[in-house]
Amino acid sequence: MLIAIPTYRRPAELERLLLRIAQLDIAVPVAVLVADNDAEGRQGGEVVAALSAGSYPFPLQAITVSAKGLAHVRNALFAHALAHEDFTHLAMIDDDEWPDANWLGELLRVQIATGADIVGAPVASIFEDNHRSWVRRARLFQPEPRPEGLCPIIWASNNVLLTRTCIETAGPPWFDLAFNLTGGEDVELFTRLKAGGRQFAWAPGALIFESVPRERTRARWLLQRGLRIGSTDARIQLRHGAGRLGRMRTMGKAVLGLAVSLALLPLRAVSGKHRADGLFSAARAAGKFYGFYGGRVHEYK
Repeated sequence: MLIAIPTYRRPAELERLLLRIAQLDIAVPVAVLVADNDAEGRQGGEVVAALSAGSYPFPLQAITVSAKGLAHVRNALFAHALAHEDFTHLAMIDDDEWPDANWLGELLRVQIATGADIVGAPVASIFEDNHRSWVRRARLFQPEPRPEGLCPIIWASNNVLLTRTCIETAGPPWFDLAFNLTGGEDVELFTRLKAGGRQFAWAPGALIFESVPRERTRARWLLQRGLRIGSTDARIQLRHGAGRLGRMRTMGKAVLGLAVSLALLPLRAVSGKHRADGLFSAARAAGKFYGFYGGRVHEYK
């Protein structure tokens, strides 16, 4: 089993994650691979070197990825893993997250039980301070409620398990560089894998936690995230849609979604939760319309 971690200038968060990984309750052999996307500072590599020099319980290695961006660093993780590591399953987790002790065991259990090629699991938000904001009540910050077992698809790579066979047959480049600075590279990959007949499953017991900084509890960030997700959704749907009919369907859904979201905003403004969800839905619908015409929101520039 290999755990793959992309990191960028979050040494304290990466150390927290690696120390929690060291406490995993798992019966199979585990190795950890960290890809540091900061070729200048290399703080991630320093964290790995310091822990490796101690009594870290698993083989721990860091590589440096000079090319900036999410797609570059995730592709580097996959390529290095296939070339240098002996594993049957690869789990991905981000550097601002941390797992419970049963995280990896639950992902593996559900994969074996279902035979799925890709297994996703929920993420719970942990806010970094006590700042009160109605934005914190948005559904975006809540763990996705799904039953255990096979599911149509998953929507993120920050808590996911893939089989080696799935990665090998998908072939490089796994993550499309067209989504390198916008995000959505994982959803595009999973959409492609689904079209290729790969199966997905959900493991609700493999919960992990994500640190949410204060700047992400502001309305401006919620709007930007909605716009970005909407625009990448539209681009993915257009890329994998069925010709002209698929484009017309995508456009129609974008227009309808925007109209409905805007019409409901006054009603949703009554409570913080509904206001946050309404604002995000309207921004996402607008983002789909924007993305349909080629617009891109470079959230990770």
